[in-house]
Amino acid sequence: MNFQRIQKLNQRDIIRGSILIVLSSGFGIWTLGKISNYLKHKKMEKICLEKRKRAIEAINNYKQNPQECQLSEDIQNQILNGNVAQIKQLLYDGRTTVFETALEEAKKQDEEIKKDRNVINQYGLFGIPVSVKETFIQRNFDQTFGLGANCFKAAQEDGIQVAQIRQARGIIIARTNVPQVAMTFESFNHIYGRTRNPWNINRAVGGSSGGEGALAAARGSVLGIGSDIGGSIRIPAAFCGVYGFKPYTGRIPDYGEAKISIATAGLMQLKISRGPIARCVDDLIVLTKILFDKEIYSKIPQSIKDPYFQPQELGEFPKKKQLRVGYFDIFNDLVAPNCMSRAVKETCQILKDLGHEIVEFKVDKKLQSFIANCFLKILVADGGMKSYIQALNGQNFIQEYDLLVFNSNRSLRFKKFILQPFLKLFRQNTLLEYNNNSKVDVYQYLVDSGLRKQTNLQFCQAIVDQGIDVIISPAFGLPAIIYLMWNVLDFPAGSLPITTVQNDQDLEIPGKQNSWDVIYRFMKNDLQGAIGLPVNVQVAALPNQDEMVLRVMKEIETAVKFNSKHPYPDLN
Repeated sequence: MNFQRIQKLNQRDIIRGSILIVLSSGFGIWTLGKISNYLKHKKMEKICLEKRKRAIEAINNYKQNPQECQLSEDIQNQILNGNVAQIKQLLYDGRTTVFETALEEAKKQDEEIKKDRNVINQYGLFGIPVSVKETFIQRNFDQTFGLGANCFKAAQEDGIQVAQIRQARGIIIARTNVPQVAMTFESFNHIYGRTRNPWNINRAVGGSSGGEGALAAARGSVLGIGSDIGGSIRIPAAFCGVYGFKPYTGRIPDYGEAKISIATAGLMQLKISRGPIARCVDDLIVLTKILFDKEIYSKIPQSIKDPYFQPQELGEFPKKKQLRVGYFDIFNDLVAPNCMSRAVKETCQILKDLGHEIVEFKVDKKLQSFIANCFLKILVADGGMKSYIQALNGQNFIQEYDLLVFNSNRSLRFKKFILQPFLKLFRQNTLLEYNNNSKVDVYQYLVDSGLRKQTNLQFCQAIVDQGIDVIISPAFGLPAIIYLMWNVLDFPAGSLPITTVQNDQDLEIPGKQNSWDVIYRFMKNDLQGAIGLPVNVQVAALPNQDEMVLRVMKEIETAVKFNSKHPYPDLN
């Protein structure tokens, strides 16, 4: 009896011991994992600091040996505020040389002008300083995406878009900042830091082509090229009061810009567009023509071409005199601030005065909801943003991604049975609307992809049925759904400044001033201090109607005269 009791005690001790071993082993593995991740992050952080140090050294070396500008103050101002055509005229008249501080290409072009000044008009960008987003492939430069893992890995040759700019004889003078992994609206990373807004250095510049928007507003380049998968050209244009154009993706090759990871390279449901950012529509047209040009594309090296792409040149603008212009300022029940609605109304009035017909664009609420959710649904489908974590190589996300990472890591069951009742209880209707997106299996992903195609066709049909040629919508980033929808639909879309925030009433959000909704509370807080900032609108049209979008943008710009009424800020 005693032996049996001892045997039972031994069995209990063995079980308890086994449990303790398992638990301690699990804790040990977890701890080792945390330590390993910490060490990887510190390694990447060290690389980022080294890259940053070298960039600062290069800037300081330039400051110690600046080249004195020989141009008169008047000519300097004309260059700073000029567009492509105006600067070409200065070159043609011999009133300036190509910028002394540029690369050897600039000196070469100066010599060519001396021999025959007509060479200026033989190339679309001859003598024009151009900037490119840091993610574009350019010989002898890294495409870091703000990550240590991508530092000190210079490209061996130019990508398609850089090669096209060079073929047009543009002089690339700068590579511009992006957010870490280029998927948020705050252009900050641990290599180059945070990009400041020239209108107000305490405000964001947008993203992911935020450096391009800021440089254009600061008059640091005449025009630049960015990319757009979720508003990444149009958001910086709006935040910085400049002009941006996202072409229909069928007219832009899929290659030429680095891919953040092999998984994102396989993302077929959201295609990246690449297009210009500038200070006037004419310059958007100049660079768009170059990106669409068959002859220029034929001259770039065969080794970098997209074998599945054939360029379709920018054609003549539609001759139709009276356009039917649709508009909306609320989409999927998301309400814009007064300043955004006012910009849409003012734009519609301008177009009406030009003889166009103005109608409110209406579309089924279910379609609105599906389109509004589609971007997030695709982004989190892999579960936990794995496509982007892969690229981090151990480095931590910047805090701007915290909410997105949290959302993508929560299972649909957790969201439905725990988070959803909580959101309903506290009347968080906006978050509730976007609470049903989570990791899915391959079958569900295919189903969602099929539904997206159907929805896009239905949306296009709604435009056709209403006889609409072009749509005017707000250009605001909080929330960013009205940007994302044009990517989901793959419509060509542009952003251009109309007015500025004028008073406190402009900052109000109709019907939401005392709302419990955390999104609107966040918007209300973020709008404080925004008086004086630019306000843009978006212009969009059916796929492959790029010419229509640019035509209407030009008509609006000519009537608004934003640049003459609201000069870009002087920088000390």
